[in-house]
Amino acid sequence: MKTHDVLVAGAGAAGLVAALAAAERGARVLLLDSGQPSTFATSGGLFSAPGTRWQREAGIEDSADLFIADVRAKNGDTVPEQLLRTVAEQAAATAEFIDGPAGVPLHLHITTNWPGHAVKRLHATAGESGTEFNTLLRAALARFPTITFMDGAEVTALLPGITGATFTHDGTTHHAEAGATILATGGYGGAPDLLARFAPPARHAVHAGGAGSTGFGVRAVAELGAEMQCMDAYQGQPHVSPHLIGTVRPRYGASLPALGSVMVNREARRFCAEDMGPSEMTGVLLSQPEGRAVEIWDEHAQAAAQAGGPFRRAVELGAMKRFETVAAMAAHFGLPESVLAETLSHAAACAAGQATDPFGRRNWKAPIAAPFFAAEITGALAHTQGGARVDQVARVLRPDGTAIPRLFAAGGVACGISGTGTAGYIPGNGLAQSFVLGFLAGRTAAGA
Repeated sequence: MKTHDVLVAGAGAAGLVAALAAAERGARVLLLDSGQPSTFATSGGLFSAPGTRWQREAGIEDSADLFIADVRAKNGDTVPEQLLRTVAEQAAATAEFIDGPAGVPLHLHITTNWPGHAVKRLHATAGESGTEFNTLLRAALARFPTITFMDGAEVTALLPGITGATFTHDGTTHHAEAGATILATGGYGGAPDLLARFAPPARHAVHAGGAGSTGFGVRAVAELGAEMQCMDAYQGQPHVSPHLIGTVRPRYGASLPALGSVMVNREARRFCAEDMGPSEMTGVLLSQPEGRAVEIWDEHAQAAAQAGGPFRRAVELGAMKRFETVAAMAAHFGLPESVLAETLSHAAACAAGQATDPFGRRNWKAPIAAPFFAAEITGALAHTQGGARVDQVARVLRPDGTAIPRLFAAGGVACGISGTGTAGYIPGNGLAQSFVLGFLAGRTAAGA
């Protein structure tokens, strides 16, 4: 007789929801986590969910079909159809589970219009922070006495026949048997060899995701014969500091362009439409001199952006500076003052509808004006989006479409809904896949 009904490897977004969903169905769950920071904990904590009651209460009409259309408009037809429809149709139920049985209150983010979304459909916890969301879901584990959670327990191998896993804890190797195993250990953003093989452009980017994204789960499912899909896909993040403050690398979040920010390179010139998708912007930013730029915004944007947890943390760290004049800002960053003044003047004219933007930016706020806030930024890799093909309940599939017995995958171990490359990523869709597949995997594995 097996000690556990379900073994979940990884306590990030997918693993936490999977464990909670399995326990809510009465399963005895063993949740193992390496103790390394997850990408979830370092994220902005916003996830896409169409057709929710929070949207209806806000008077927003949305549906799975509209969400699918938005994703298709961004990435064409490269995302697996069944996966996309599963996430679109199950996201609202997953949000209800998180807010209900899991006991983590949610709300609809209404501060910013995010690129790629036809309507407001990003949901979050009160502080709109991945750190907060992660903490609340971990605390929710205590609501279910059938969950055994071992932090600092790193899964190193799956048992033959996928009957459990081997893991290390406190320097000792252990074996745990289970009726079903859910791999939710994250993607391969922290695995240079896999990045070089599948996503070469990302190997030069700063890794802003969790240190636990070592690629273990991706390697494990591939070795078991899983069909691997969209392996070159990843989310880029251009609003990241090139500098560590202590052990923290500040992140400013992708809301600044929607709030009117302007980005300039080392020559003090704009180089892209700032309202383009953040993921594809990453490559454009990295192509600039030194792979860096300066992002500039005003007091209105400074106040509005603090709705996001990562931005508030950057403020606490003193990661951005306030400037009363263009001259002071130029001197601080070593930019040519006359060119910077000309660039900001032209950007203001574009924002006011008095000039045409050569880069095609369509979404402007009111022209930014002194006092300014600014920070140096670089292109970063947030998380990879390629992984195992799964079915409508997150079972891992072989190339012939058959399921590998007793094996489920979610989050970075499973294929995401961004399609191939970087251009298909839309903010909030990584967590949407993680939560939905974790929810479905947990419920199904509980009955396996």
